[in-house]
Amino acid sequence: MDRIQLQNSFEAYFNELGYGIDWQRLTVRMDVHVIRKGDYLFRQGDFANRLYFLHSGLVRYVSISDEGKEFTQTFAKGPRIIGSTKAMVTETRTLFGIQALEDSMFSSYPWQVFYEQMRHDIGFLECYAKFLERIFITKEERENAFVKYSAERRYLDFCAAYPELKDSIPQQQIASYIGITPVALSRIRQRLKLARG
Repeated sequence: MDRIQLQNSFEAYFNELGYGIDWQRLTVRMDVHVIRKGDYLFRQGDFANRLYFLHSGLVRYVSISDEGKEFTQTFAKGPRIIGSTKAMVTETRTLFGIQALEDSMFSSYPWQVFYEQMRHDIGFLECYAKFLERIFITKEERENAFVKYSAERRYLDFCAAYPELKDSIPQQQIASYIGITPVALSRIRQRLKLARG
């Protein structure tokens, strides 16, 4: 896709939500990023004060503890907005990195300039509020799953949400996402395999 197609794709994503955003207000230049499988859009501790849009591809949010242990926080498939809200809004360092699990294409805008140009558009503000609501709802549901559901149920939910990943990424990434060890995940997979006959 060329830059105009990417711009149109970005705008269409929002327009399909039905908020009637006036994109004529937006004059800041869009940057384009092509990230190969295994590479990072940004790493934990980087500055990432940009609004990122994943046009195509698949990524994971990954954080690393002080002891060097890696945790997969979530996965994201394009098209959708991605990035660190905290780093974007406060212009501080990220608490996690974003790694491509397949070749992925992104566009981005410097957030402060983007927001300054778009903040007077009521359609954009309504859409932005709805987007933030969705982030909080997803976070709440994920926290609830850790409290209420078994590791097996969380694994089955992962398989339903990301069927293309269950056999294509390292078990450690899946295990850390559902909050268990790779050994425990291996037992769950074996048990499910036996149950299916």
